[in-house]
Amino acid sequence: MLPYKNGTVRVTSTYGNRIRNGKTEFHKGIDLVGSQKQIAAIADGVVAASAILDKASDTSRTWEWGNYIRIDTADGHRMFYCHLSARYVQKGAVVHAGDVIGLEGSTGLSTGSHLHFEVRNSLGQSLDPTAFLGIDNRLQSVDAASSYYGKLVCDRCGLEEATRRYLDQYKYAPDLWRKLWNAMQ
Repeated sequence: MLPYKNGTVRVTSTYGNRIRNGKTEFHKGIDLVGSQKQIAAIADGVVAASAILDKASDTSRTWEWGNYIRIDTADGHRMFYCHLSARYVQKGAVVHAGDVIGLEGSTGLSTGSHLHFEVRNSLGQSLDPTAFLGIDNRLQSVDAASSYYGKLVCDRCGLEEATRRYLDQYKYAPDLWRKLWNAMQ
């Protein structure tokens, strides 16, 4: 599930090594730009942090995230939603997959409006976030509605992720997933 419910989402920077300012660095998350700016939780969890960081108050590099939210899931994952222009949830709140938690933005160290999405395990080690988003780790555009409703339908029916990806190649997949989900309600 993507952290956007609707619109087109572009992957503008992948997880892994990248070149920034002439230097190779490891990008611990994935950068997304949505045609719709509302950010939704991709999993159920508890808001562990909802804050804005600035360089003066943060001695680590996390100040680069600016306005961010961290959601901890029951299975021990920590999901970070960074560079937000607005946060709609406070620390301690319980959220469910699909709940709108904020707005995409350009706070912290950012060159334009986007969402930096990062996942870490309970030990703080970064994980490839594309595995949680159900997309490939490559520059691409994805239809958010297809991802959102496709995941809901597949989860409810016990269909494998490969089935969703196969059907997503169909021109009218977003409409198909939405109709299937509505029919199931």
